[in-house]
Amino acid sequence: MQRVLSPPRSSASRSVSVADAAVRVVTPPLPSIIAESPDRSLPPLSALSGFLRDIRKPAHLLVAISGGSDSTGLLVGLSQILPFHPDIRLSAATIDHALRPGAAEEARAVARLCAELGIFHVIRRWEGEKPTTGISAAAREARYSLLSAIAGEIGATAIVTGHTADDQVETVVMRAGRAEGQGDPSFSPGLSGMAPATLLDARHWILRPFLHSCRSDIRAFLSESGYSWIDDPSNLDPHYERVRVRQTLAAGIPSIDFETIMLATRSRVEIAQRAADWLVEYAQIEQQVIAKIDPSGFGEKSAAIRHAISMLAAVLGGRPHSLSRENADRLMVFVDSGMHGRMTTGRVIFDRRRDGLFLLRENRNLPHLSIGAGQTVVWDGRFRIENRGLQPIEVVAGTDHAAAFENAHSGLAKLGARVSPHVPEQGEGLVAIAPHLAPFDRFLPVFDLPLAAAIARLMGRQSYLLPPV
Repeated sequence: MQRVLSPPRSSASRSVSVADAAVRVVTPPLPSIIAESPDRSLPPLSALSGFLRDIRKPAHLLVAISGGSDSTGLLVGLSQILPFHPDIRLSAATIDHALRPGAAEEARAVARLCAELGIFHVIRRWEGEKPTTGISAAAREARYSLLSAIAGEIGATAIVTGHTADDQVETVVMRAGRAEGQGDPSFSPGLSGMAPATLLDARHWILRPFLHSCRSDIRAFLSESGYSWIDDPSNLDPHYERVRVRQTLAAGIPSIDFETIMLATRSRVEIAQRAADWLVEYAQIEQQVIAKIDPSGFGEKSAAIRHAISMLAAVLGGRPHSLSRENADRLMVFVDSGMHGRMTTGRVIFDRRRDGLFLLRENRNLPHLSIGAGQTVVWDGRFRIENRGLQPIEVVAGTDHAAAFENAHSGLAKLGARVSPHVPEQGEGLVAIAPHLAPFDRFLPVFDLPLAAAIARLMGRQSYLLPPV
């Protein structure tokens, strides 16, 4: 026999009504790291002084250092300012990706620098077989997973990286190129670039205090301070997109300036906040599976509504990214028409009825997983399931138990039950199921924090950790 292990009908996990949401869902304030971001370059020590001044204290910062100029300048600069902040502690970590013969010796060179500066340092190696394609993305995932593990082990309050204004411009140029010809450009989140703060695994904030400092200034600071750095040969390999963009920019091709990036950033933050407010006012979610949007919420066309629906669809579909621009265009034509009917995109059914727009996962390609004793897995990108028992369990898609849905139409309730996770009877307290928000739970840019917080609360889940700046 199988059953749905639905969360108990309590104030923490029941479906959240529109009225409840308006009272309970409070989106976080705009952090100073965005509110006070300059629209010009900053000298490295000025950027770091402001960063340490504003950070919540006491603090234990884990500096990610590869040995390159940016991360070395970050560590050296922080170490010089640290005596003025006795309630801040520094540690450092180097990730050896094991992709080049000299990587291990470079990590040891960083260890010697940290010893000279009196900073605790950890080297962690990316073990195992490496993929033959997509190596940059895989290395990035591995790097952040290892940094997250180290931060947890040493009790760091934040991870700090050396991304610079040069990296920011390259990122925006790459994203702008990918967005060309993809429909309405009125809202392009990628043009805001990297966030100054990003929440990793819903546990650790990654902070980037050098996003308004130029690499040339950082290198000048290091040279004046008597420090050298390591030049990674992969930074010259045109096989990588970022290197090609960097070389193009160095050749004098006009680039995107600070003002353009800041305008895009402020637009993104504003739209995310408006999207959060719209969901709070018009949306409810039942059993973490079926969302209903009140028809009165569609009185106007706006980028905020589009963004809200697209991100909500990503959550309910268990996908890490919002709808593609093409699919979002098709969806908004359907929504704006006001016609009753149904369409499917991004693994989500959109069912427009007289009493609202309903969203839920479509009933196909649902996984069958085995969870070992003591293990936790993410099922279908939508639920985190922990096996607290001593025996393995099987998790499959459900087939009945529509009675758990009190407010949805009968047909939607049956479908909601069929796309929910089911496990065998295990006994009280041996299986824990909680909603997983795929677009936010791995990497959450601070730009989207209000929207993520609103959806988390509508899903009956605790909100996200606030940034320490």
